[in-house]
Amino acid sequence: MTVSPLEKAIVEEEIRPQQSGRVRFQSSWWPAKCDRQITLKPGDVVRVVGLDNITLIVEA
Repeated sequence: MTVSPLEKAIVEEEIRPQQSGRVRFQSSWWPAKCDRQITLKPGDVVRVVGLDNITLIVEA
């Protein structure tokens, strides 16, 4: 699967630095992580910037 950096997801489960959480993306839930040292809260809208196996890489 390829993702466009313009695609958005909504955080469903908090994503903390060095830990994965969960996002809603393309009508389903995906594990997600962020490479930056920030915490993403439920309800935050994030950009999908990559994919690592089945985990989406997101950023605010």
